[in-house]
Amino acid sequence: MSSLSDFTGILIGLLFVVIIFLWAMKHGVVKILASGVAAGLALAFFYGGINLLPDLAKTLLDVDLTWKISAGVSAGVAFLAYVISRVIFGFIFKAVFNSDGWFHWCVEGIPGGILSLFPSAVALFFLFNCIRVAGTVQELNYVDSLSRDGISQMGGRIPPYPLSATWRNGIESIPFFAPALDLIDPYSRRGKRNAAAFILASDSNFLKPFLLTRPETAVLVEMPVWAQLATEPGVAAAVQKLDRLALVVDPTVEKAASDPLIFKDLSQLVLRPPVDAFVASIEPAPVAPELPDTSL
Repeated sequence: MSSLSDFTGILIGLLFVVIIFLWAMKHGVVKILASGVAAGLALAFFYGGINLLPDLAKTLLDVDLTWKISAGVSAGVAFLAYVISRVIFGFIFKAVFNSDGWFHWCVEGIPGGILSLFPSAVALFFLFNCIRVAGTVQELNYVDSLSRDGISQMGGRIPPYPLSATWRNGIESIPFFAPALDLIDPYSRRGKRNAAAFILASDSNFLKPFLLTRPETAVLVEMPVWAQLATEPGVAAAVQKLDRLALVVDPTVEKAASDPLIFKDLSQLVLRPPVDAFVASIEPAPVAPELPDTSL
C-alpha cells in the first residue's frame, strides 16, 4: 500500500519546478534556458554513451568495458558537451531575447516561468534517474542482507525497506514513466534488477522458501536459471564484490531477464510487498503480560 513517503521524491521535484518558475518570472529565463538546453544535450551524450560504449568496445576492439569505465567516459564527454554548448546557447538566447528582439516579451513574468518548465523537466529527468539507480542499489543490498542465514535471528531488528527504493517506487508509479526510463537507463531496468534480486536470493534458506509461497513471486523464484546464473564468472564476481550495478548490467543477467516467457511478469513485479511480508513473518512474537500471583 502506498503512503505519502513513497511520493517524497516527486514532491521534491515539484518544489524544485515551482522555485525555478518563480525565479524565472522575477529574474528572467535566459540563463536558465541556456543551462537547461545544454544540460539536455549533455544528458543525451551521457545516456547514449553508457548504452552504446560497451557494445562498440566489444565489437570494434574486443574489449569488455565495466560499467564504471563506460559511465566515467560518458560523464566526461557529457561535461565537455555541457561547457561548450552552455557558452554557445548563452549567446544564442541572449540574442533571441534581447530588448530589441521579437521574443523579449517572454523573458520574464508568466511567459518566462512557462519557458523555465523545459530546463526544469531536464533537471527532473536526471534527478528521478539518480533516485532510481540509488533505490535499485539499496534494494539489492537489502535483499542480499535478507538472504543470509542469520536473518532468522534478527526478528524485530531488521531495518525498514530502503527509503531511496521507496522514493523510486513512487516515481515509477507515474503512468508510462517506468517503461520510458527502462529504454534509457541501463542500470535500473525493472526486469534486470528483479532478476539480480532473485540471483541474490537463490541460495537463501529463508527468503527463497518464503517467496515461493507468495503468488507474485512463486513462479519466478522457482526457476532454476537464477541459481545457474549465480555460478557464472561475471555474476559471481559482482556478487562477491557487492557491485550491484555490475550484477544488473551483466550480459547473462540481461539475457535471462529478456526471456519472452517471463519478461512482462519480471518487469512489472514490485519487490517491496513480498519483502515486507517476509520481514513481518520473522518478527518476534509478542510477549504475553505476566499475570499477578493470586496464590495464597
